[in-house]
Amino acid sequence: MKILRLAPDIYPNVIGGFGIHVHEMSKEQVKLGHDVTVYISSESAEPEYQTADGYCIRNFKPLVKIFGNSVMPAMLFDLIKEQSSYDVVHAHSHLFFSTNLSAAARQLGSTPLIVTNHGMNSQTAPKWFQDIYTATGARLTFAAADKILCYTETEKKEIVGLGIKSEKIEVIHNGIDTDLFVPARELPFEKKSLLWIGRYVNGKGVDYLIDALNILKTRYPDVTLTMIGKGPDVDRISQKIRDLNLESNIIMKDFIPNSEIVSLYQNSSVFVLPSLEEGVPRTILEAMSCGVPVVCSSLPQLVDIVDGGGLLTPIKDSQALADNISKLLSNSSLAEELSKNGRRKVVESYSWKDTVKKTVQIYKELV
Repeated sequence: MKILRLAPDIYPNVIGGFGIHVHEMSKEQVKLGHDVTVYISSESAEPEYQTADGYCIRNFKPLVKIFGNSVMPAMLFDLIKEQSSYDVVHAHSHLFFSTNLSAAARQLGSTPLIVTNHGMNSQTAPKWFQDIYTATGARLTFAAADKILCYTETEKKEIVGLGIKSEKIEVIHNGIDTDLFVPARELPFEKKSLLWIGRYVNGKGVDYLIDALNILKTRYPDVTLTMIGKGPDVDRISQKIRDLNLESNIIMKDFIPNSEIVSLYQNSSVFVLPSLEEGVPRTILEAMSCGVPVVCSSLPQLVDIVDGGGLLTPIKDSQALADNISKLLSNSSLAEELSKNGRRKVVESYSWKDTVKKTVQIYKELV
């Protein structure tokens, strides 16, 4: 099949679960014998190139960015012209302009459109804008799709609540390579090393993580937090770390290659994700697959996933976040139990091969 994928950007241009998901899906579909082209909007990438993993990139440089979302009208004209040469168009996240353009182009062509939901709400746009967009742009974008893919039944119900027909929506779990993401021989609980991976944006709740670490430092002076990511708030967060005198406890890196990510998890005691909004983050699944206990926000779509493999925390509550992390750092038996449960749950229910297989099957049903 000829597959056209649309995303705002892709790994390694961007760090985080979304960019890696788009990259890994494209790579695996090429391995299965499909022809994959990905439209992105990057300020730094070349206009066109083929990746080492066999899929092609076509880059449309953004004209402007609104709340961190790239706006590139040139992509629409290319879509209208080229979509008929593909068997399917697969756009990722209704929150991005690239997906809005794919919905507009679908009205002018016959190529089936699949939209994957990666979380209902933006982590960068203010709530008033999100509310307006959900009732208008999001609903129209979902309505234009031939199929909508989401990770959980909770997300499906939210989309149905927008007036979208239930039969258009398929639940396909997010997944990761459980043969790659494996536990270390011994869990490094004595290190008191925390890990966060994501973007420095308001929706990731990074401020609450820094405040929680400041609380934890009084009990565990040697506690460390490794933070991997980029984003518009990175300078502000860096200043907050300096203001709280936490520089010796925090390691900040803007990038780490996939080849080193497993080792990073394996050398961490706890993975922390205090997000205010999320879909189903790959990072949580990767951590659990590596046997790393998780402490994350008790968002509805994460409760069933994390239950048994980590501890859930109310959003915007630094004290509760610190308390849950402390429970794991001070109780190796609990940490070990959550480690084993998390690994088992991911292996049984969140295989990446299964995710790719089911996604391709949806394509075939539409062609």
